[in-house]
Amino acid sequence: MRHKSNSLPAKAIPCWKTKLKQTSLIGLSFFSPALLACGPDFPLQLTQDRQYNLSYLPQTSFSQQLSGLAKPLAWQFQDAPAAQEYLWDEVHSRYLSQTRAYENSELPEAQLTLVNSLRDAQSVAEAEQIAAQLKESLAPALTWYSLGAMAFDAKEYDRASDYFKKVIALPESERAGRSLWALYSLSRIELIKSKTASDNSHFVQANAYLQQLQTEVTQGAADPLRLSLAGLGEQAYILLHQGQAQIEVTRGEYEPPKIDVALNPATLDKVIELYATQSVQGDSSGYDSLLMLSRSLMSKNINELKPLLQQPSVQQLLIAYWQSSANDFAFDGQLMEMGQKVAEILTVFPTDGVVLSQGDKLAAIYYQLGDYASAERMLALAKPSGLTWWLTAKLMLQKGDQAQAAKAYAQAVHHFPTDATSGTEHLNAKDTQQQAIDADAQQATYCRIRAEQGVLSLERGEYVDALGQLLASGDEYWQDIAYVAERVLTTAELKLFIDKHVPVMTFEYPKDSDWYDSVEPINNRLRYLLGRRLLREGAIAEAPVYFSNPTLNANVQEYGKALTTAKSSKGIESARAYWAAAELARHQGMEILGFELAPDYSIYAGMFDLRDWYAADKLSDKEQQRISASQAIPDKRFHYRYQAAELANKAADLVPHNSQAYAALLCQATGWVLYRDDELARRYYKKYVANGPFVPWAENFGTQCETPDFDRSVEREKANQIAKWNAIYHKLKKPVAVSFAIIAALLGAYAWRRRKHKQ
Repeated sequence: MRHKSNSLPAKAIPCWKTKLKQTSLIGLSFFSPALLACGPDFPLQLTQDRQYNLSYLPQTSFSQQLSGLAKPLAWQFQDAPAAQEYLWDEVHSRYLSQTRAYENSELPEAQLTLVNSLRDAQSVAEAEQIAAQLKESLAPALTWYSLGAMAFDAKEYDRASDYFKKVIALPESERAGRSLWALYSLSRIELIKSKTASDNSHFVQANAYLQQLQTEVTQGAADPLRLSLAGLGEQAYILLHQGQAQIEVTRGEYEPPKIDVALNPATLDKVIELYATQSVQGDSSGYDSLLMLSRSLMSKNINELKPLLQQPSVQQLLIAYWQSSANDFAFDGQLMEMGQKVAEILTVFPTDGVVLSQGDKLAAIYYQLGDYASAERMLALAKPSGLTWWLTAKLMLQKGDQAQAAKAYAQAVHHFPTDATSGTEHLNAKDTQQQAIDADAQQATYCRIRAEQGVLSLERGEYVDALGQLLASGDEYWQDIAYVAERVLTTAELKLFIDKHVPVMTFEYPKDSDWYDSVEPINNRLRYLLGRRLLREGAIAEAPVYFSNPTLNANVQEYGKALTTAKSSKGIESARAYWAAAELARHQGMEILGFELAPDYSIYAGMFDLRDWYAADKLSDKEQQRISASQAIPDKRFHYRYQAAELANKAADLVPHNSQAYAALLCQATGWVLYRDDELARRYYKKYVANGPFVPWAENFGTQCETPDFDRSVEREKANQIAKWNAIYHKLKKPVAVSFAIIAALLGAYAWRRRKHKQ
């Protein structure tokens, strides 16, 4: 907590202007699936551009590597941290400091009003006059701290110091929680004065105030603003600047800041420890400070850096910084400025003290620099770990040895814990949180290794194994899982795998939620994928069991029943069933028939079409044959709409051509493919024109359609039958009458001749 003028927080410094284009291209090359504009967080897809993805070693998070540099706190917090936020003061159109923001929630309304009357005074003198009137109404600690804060903002540091010292001189029971605030402010005043002093006395006094603050927290004082953590950063600042000469640091307009002081090898270990502890305990200032320190180290020439590199913490800090900046090492096969500097430092980097603990990380850095020989040399010295085996797999792939790479991936998988939460039962909340952060990092690495293992198995033609390995990689690689399950495995192979290894998972289905807020467990999604595939292939009886969602299951069963009825009945009843199936295919097709990936992209509820985003990989003949066999029919976006249109067309063939239903069915079929397949839409329209009746809405055929009326079709069919018989009657009436007359004449003639013969 530093007293500052009430202004907006400083904006983050943007990326280096001179690097902007280069950095953008690098980001696109490394994370292209995640950079599609106006979309959700698109998952990775390692099955695209496999050679690159198998060779690429992701950079790690800087913050997640700082725990090894930190030390446990000497105290435990007795309270939850306050919300670190700035509140907007509507009356004075300004942001309030964090202390004032906290007072808004801490103080009763009556006391807050009095404190604000002091804080909002136009000058320190005016605030002192108001304080004199409030002597009996406001606790001395609150009065003196508020006056001290006013003086601090006015840069009247001696007056501010006097007020803060009054606060800490009060008995503990009367400090009103302002003792820590006053001690921290006193340390800040001493540090401000140190900038114009010729000796270290102000640094010494500032450190004494900070130590007193930490002692009070150790003894149980409440520290909701976590000033004791901020104090760690101030103590590191003191170590950096005490007795050290300021140096001129030149940087470009957009270059990130560096430490502008000479670095002392004797104190650097402690400085790094303090900043790292501050960061690990949740104060982001420690993280920022270590980034600045890392950049300062990188900016030094080799001769300046050599003595600093003898400190283990400096070695570890630089390794962490390099691993988190690996994407800046090279571009298009050429080392960039960052990579060149790292390579230069590595020529003098001491390895005797870091081989056992940091050897695998150094090997990773050599690999990311493209120095594979040095990476292999470092791997031979490093302790076996998941990272060493992962790197070994990548080096084997560089040599074209897929078999050895597969073995290395298998070894890498075995070096990760099966239960990341084990061993946390007896840890405090902060330690458990840090373990969770570390476990997340380990889990992300494990998932990436499993995904790469699956991609390698895919390349080797081991398709069922590939699906198992990819499934173990989890949600981040769902697109790869879906690709293998939907396009590479046969339906029989997929069904056997799911029935054996993928049970349905319990999931509470939300009543009202957006599609991206209600993602089901990966097991259920894989079962849906199989269910849709079975339904597309006509396995109506087998599909419903794979739809655990009650609504989807009901739709699937209704669709299957409609198709079964359509095929087992005749005439208008069959048409009615085909129409029911067509409506389900059109309006629920994404959920019950759609492809998870291309061409429908059910993964994004059909809202995005990524077919033109990815460049096609050259596949093996065997994989290509399987891809062709599992292709959508037709292979067009929203392919189920075409199936729905054809079902409506079939229904039209089964109703009287002069009925409203005939026109309506063909109108619906036309509308479902209109603007997507104009040739097919035109064919349906021509069929109507050639055979159908006039309807008043035909002018907007395909865009304004009525619902087919099958009951009227039944009446129309009866009327058609009657008309048919009437036509036959009128057609045959005259010939039949003539025939009867001739027969009658013949019979009469025959009878006359018989009578005459008898006579």
